[in-house]
Amino acid sequence: MTGADLTALFKKHPIACVAGLVCVACGVAMYFRSGALGEAQARFEEKDGEAKKIAANVRSAAGLAEQTEEMKEAGRQFESRLVRAGQLASNLQFFYRLEAETGVKLLDVRQNPIPAPRAGGPRPTYAPVPFGMSVQGTYPQVLAFIRRIESGPHFARFTNVTFTKSTAEKDVTDHMNVSIAVELLGTP
Repeated sequence: MTGADLTALFKKHPIACVAGLVCVACGVAMYFRSGALGEAQARFEEKDGEAKKIAANVRSAAGLAEQTEEMKEAGRQFESRLVRAGQLASNLQFFYRLEAETGVKLLDVRQNPIPAPRAGGPRPTYAPVPFGMSVQGTYPQVLAFIRRIESGPHFARFTNVTFTKSTAEKDVTDHMNVSIAVELLGTP
């Protein structure tokens, strides 16, 4: 077929030739755009996921400022309840104040050394600060002393409490000797 034959065919059937060219053009366009459809679908799903995350963040951010302040206040309260291992005088003052308030007699009170962290492990932010003490008093006084430690301003864990009857000769009342080992949460 020559160019003259094609021109004659076009003049004889113009609508059919134009329709054929449009079909070929549509087929070529569809071939080249078929890969773009998958990419467009993936982009849509990605944008849809981001939109859902943003919507969830907007819903969650309604009271974010108040919640942040509450968390900061809780952190300040937690820090105020910690014992500082290096402040020996103020740590022991806590127990002397309880002695005066409950009426017991502190026979001995001492802050024990903090156990060393595991070898190769990170240095802990918080550590139990161990205390050992001997207390003398009546049973209600001693229990009040223990309860005050337990419900006091510091986080406390008793590791050992031993009650014994006082054997002093001049002691005719129901006094007890109590050996207490307690750990207060603190910073090393």
